[in-house]
Amino acid sequence: MLPLNSADKWQNLSFSKIPSNQVEFKSSGVSIKVENSASPLIYPLDHPVRISKVKIKGKASQLIAFKDAKKQGEKGFDDYIFRLGLVIPGGKKLNWATQMMAADWVKKLYSLAPKDAGIDHIYFFNLGQTHELQGRERVHPLSDLIKEKNEWVIEGPGEFELSADIHPAKVTSAVWLSLDGDDTKSHFQVDLSKIELTVDEEN
Repeated sequence: MLPLNSADKWQNLSFSKIPSNQVEFKSSGVSIKVENSASPLIYPLDHPVRISKVKIKGKASQLIAFKDAKKQGEKGFDDYIFRLGLVIPGGKKLNWATQMMAADWVKKLYSLAPKDAGIDHIYFFNLGQTHELQGRERVHPLSDLIKEKNEWVIEGPGEFELSADIHPAKVTSAVWLSLDGDDTKSHFQVDLSKIELTVDEEN
């Protein structure tokens, strides 16, 4: 169970030129308010573990007002009320030259790698808004460091419970939460009361 009632160990970052989400940790969980904004909330694990299942419980105040939900994820419509990402360690490292040019979020991603190791990618499980895109997987067009799958669908505001079995289990060094409304100038709030990770017994 990730601790959602305390800011300890959570890293609340920001993107350049994009307003940041408002994050508040409460006894009931974490509330994330999106107001034409986007920012990552990251929880580094003590050491890499193999994750075989995730469970999430939360509540959304409202959905993103897409004119056509089938465009979700495309340029200008790349907003989701919730994405859970697993940071996958690997062999990619930043050298001096690329580090000078890299965006802050890329530098942070590489900082989450285990000692003397690198990063392969972040794998996101997306909460989408149409069944027509459910199951779609892709490498994100803006960065090969991001891979994603439209794992879940939400049809209206209110409470939600999500789960995903991960086969094969993914070695993970951090959990990366992403909620964004900057493309569509959306305003909403998500309250998360549970994020549970199942660790593969082979680990």
